[in-house]
Amino acid sequence: MRRSILLLACLTFVCTASSGWGLEEYPSKPIQLVCPFPPGGPIDLSARVVAEKMGEYLKQPVVVVNKPGGGTAVGTGYVAGSKPDGYTLFISPAATLIFLPMITPNVPFKVSDFTPIGRLVSFNFLMLVNKDLPVKTLPELVAYINKTPGSLSYGGSTFGSLQHLIGELFKSSAKVDLQFIPFAGENPAITALLGNHIQVGILTIFQQPHVQSNAVKAVAVLSEKRDPMLPNVATALEQGFPDLAISAGCNLMLAPAKTPGPIVRKLEESLERALQDKMVREKLEKMELTVNFLSARNTQLFIESEVKKWSPVVKQANIVVK
Repeated sequence: MRRSILLLACLTFVCTASSGWGLEEYPSKPIQLVCPFPPGGPIDLSARVVAEKMGEYLKQPVVVVNKPGGGTAVGTGYVAGSKPDGYTLFISPAATLIFLPMITPNVPFKVSDFTPIGRLVSFNFLMLVNKDLPVKTLPELVAYINKTPGSLSYGGSTFGSLQHLIGELFKSSAKVDLQFIPFAGENPAITALLGNHIQVGILTIFQQPHVQSNAVKAVAVLSEKRDPMLPNVATALEQGFPDLAISAGCNLMLAPAKTPGPIVRKLEESLERALQDKMVREKLEKMELTVNFLSARNTQLFIESEVKKWSPVVKQANIVVK
């Protein structure tokens, strides 16, 4: 009888300890939030705003650690291989997680190596044209390209970037012949557009000052709804191009796969609370980011839907980075 009671007590202790994963003690030390970009960019700066507030709720510092390199593969691979204990997290554009495994055969991670915590913010993409191009709308741009097929070029960022894929989606859905010119980021691309070295730019809303100064023209916001920073620019959806309502322009927070559910839920709750904070929202909006929280579960569904949407685009365009 005494042996049975002792065995039952031991089993109860083991089950309780394993199911709780020490949640009552988590976090007991600082958490590192890995950013796969250098300091000072929009991803890094927005991460620091959110991390500071999350740390207040978690009662432990959430420290942003920059691990750039390899087209974001260095930082991403580092988190993918980290211990799933809630002390190493990842913040990145959705494009890094979704597209790199599609286009790079030997990338050191896959989507399933991560557990979503939530979506933080979103941002829109713009279809821009050189100010001297005689078009004002997306249908006019399509008609103009078709008059001189193959003579116009577009750019936005590197080969295999989301901007590149949006351009390939545009080419296939609108049936236009447009040449892609890769650049090492948006700044060289907007410079090329201003100088008419390319005629079309697929760039983020962060380039809207050039639109407002009439240095370039915006023919469409690539989203379902108009952007409040450019309320007079019609969306691609409004202009009859539903495929160009892009939702992949957003930042996600993730943990390594197999991070215990209770820890993920605690992180998810602290992220949501941080994004509800008035000062956090104001700081992010000044960065031209829209707070657009999604729960861990809905972020997972979002990732799955984006993989399904973009896989055929990558395959059709034969986009492979070796």
